[in-house]
Amino acid sequence: MIGRTLTDIRAELEDLAEESGEYYVQCGRTGERPVPVDGRRFPDRETAVQAVRVAHAYRATLRRYDPRAPWYDFVVCEADGEAAEERAWSFPPATGADTSSQRALVAYCHDLAGAVFEALSASDHDGVESAVMDSYLSAAERTPDRDRLCCLLLATMATELRARLPPAARVDTLQRATAHLPAVPGSTTPVRDALDRLESTGLVDGYALAEGQWDRPRTVTVRGYELPTHEGRLPALPLSVETVRRTAGTPRVVTEAAPVDDGWRVALSLATPDSTSTGAAARIDV
Repeated sequence: MIGRTLTDIRAELEDLAEESGEYYVQCGRTGERPVPVDGRRFPDRETAVQAVRVAHAYRATLRRYDPRAPWYDFVVCEADGEAAEERAWSFPPATGADTSSQRALVAYCHDLAGAVFEALSASDHDGVESAVMDSYLSAAERTPDRDRLCCLLLATMATELRARLPPAARVDTLQRATAHLPAVPGSTTPVRDALDRLESTGLVDGYALAEGQWDRPRTVTVRGYELPTHEGRLPALPLSVETVRRTAGTPRVVTEAAPVDDGWRVALSLATPDSTSTGAAARIDV
């Protein structure tokens, strides 16, 4: 699957967009403005036509990671009066109200899933790639809330990575995945900065340090975690990847989780190639 990632394609679209533009892109059949054209305007019709091509490329790439992603017939529209109002985005099509937090969560989940899929491809772990998709599609058939499928994809991925890759390969996959995400500066408090990032995407509602110091945290509490538990484990993939991205040396990853009144208490330890847990999915201690 190596090629342009979802993040690359979205960056191309953002270069075309202009906040005060008079043109926008929507589905000609449904009137929806799905990811990645949700909320974006373009300065002229020619640029909007380029945006349609980019949007089609984005949706095609997305379907490599999630075959359930719907098809849209994109058209260019000129904004005037009522037509200039934001239309609801959807992934998959939904009737709920549009919020920036929903858009951020959907975009983040698919960017991270895409980065991990690219890492698996580069490491010749095609069997794991197929197993993730098979398991996800099976679980998706039993999930009535289609708006939650992006979270389910990450949860399934975390479980399959742990089940099918030895510890050293899991460490390598996390590190390789970061190469397919936007670069971020290193940090002396990578776990705190990682949690800040997850909070900004809507993946968590809040967090606090429970044990240790932020430069060497041993335990943190997390509130409002959006990813569902899967097979007795808490999918910790997002926190571990975000921490790896910000750590110059050996990163800390989630090793165990326990439910608390308002969320989860998660333990962290250094990720080493011979450790028994490397942060994809943490065992739940109940």
